[in-house]
Amino acid sequence: MSEKRYQISPIELVLWAEPLFGDEEAPAQGLSQELVASYEAAAGFQLPAALREYYLACGKASLNEMLHPIFLPDKDAKPFNHHLTFSHVYIEDEMQDHRKYNETGSEEQERIWALPRERWEEEQENYLLFWCENQGCWLAGIQKRDLDQPDPPVYFNDQDTMYHWAPFGDSVSSFLIATIIEVIEDETTADTSTFEDLEEIQQILEEAGVDFQRLCEPYPFPGGRFCHTCLDPETNTLYVYGEEAENRPAYLKVITPWDED
Repeated sequence: MSEKRYQISPIELVLWAEPLFGDEEAPAQGLSQELVASYEAAAGFQLPAALREYYLACGKASLNEMLHPIFLPDKDAKPFNHHLTFSHVYIEDEMQDHRKYNETGSEEQERIWALPRERWEEEQENYLLFWCENQGCWLAGIQKRDLDQPDPPVYFNDQDTMYHWAPFGDSVSSFLIATIIEVIEDETTADTSTFEDLEEIQQILEEAGVDFQRLCEPYPFPGGRFCHTCLDPETNTLYVYGEEAENRPAYLKVITPWDED
C-alpha cells in the first residue's frame, strides 16, 4: 500500500496531475537549466528559488496553459509574448504609444512619465510578471525588491492597469498551489466533490484512511494555512481541505480522475 502524502508541493501536484489531466502527448517537463541560467544572466538577477525550481521541474506542463497561462523566461530576457516581463516595461511601452500619437495620459501616468526611467520606482513599484489571467484581466507579479527572497509574496494588478496592485498570495508556492488546483477543478476531466458538513467530512476522511490532524497541518511556506492537501497515490485521489474563513465554511474537496463507468 502506497503511503499518503500530506501538504504536497506545487511540483508534486503538477507531476501527479499532468499525466492524469493534462496533455497526454506533452508530459510534465521542466525548462532546461541552460535556458533559465541564460535568462538570469541576461536579466541580471536570479529568480526566486520557488519559481526557479518550478520552472525547472514542470515549466512546460500543459496545466500551466489550460486556464491562466504562465509566462516563461526568454534566453535573452526579451519581454512580452508571454515571456517574463517587468511591469515598468509595460508602462514604458504604453508611454511610448501615447507619445507617438501625441496623446496624454491620466494625471497619475503623466506624473510617472515625467520622471527619468531610473526614478520610476520612487512613484511606482516594479513587478516581475510571471502569470496571466486567461483574458488578460490581471497579471501576477513579484515586487522587484523581493526577488532575492526564496519564496516572495505575489501581487496582481487589481484594476486592470499597471499602476494599481494588491496582494494575491503570501508566497509564490501558495499562489502556485491555488492556481493549479483551480485548473484541475475547472479545466480538466477531474471529478471534484465538495463537502461542507463537518461530520460528513470526518467520515469521508476516516473511511479513506486520511489522518485529519496531519491534513490540518500548514504548508511550510508563507500563506500555508489557506488550504491543506493529502494525496493518495494508490487511488489517485487528492483531498483538499479548507479551514473556515470569513464568509466561507470549512470544506473538503475530493478530486479524482473521471470514472467513465
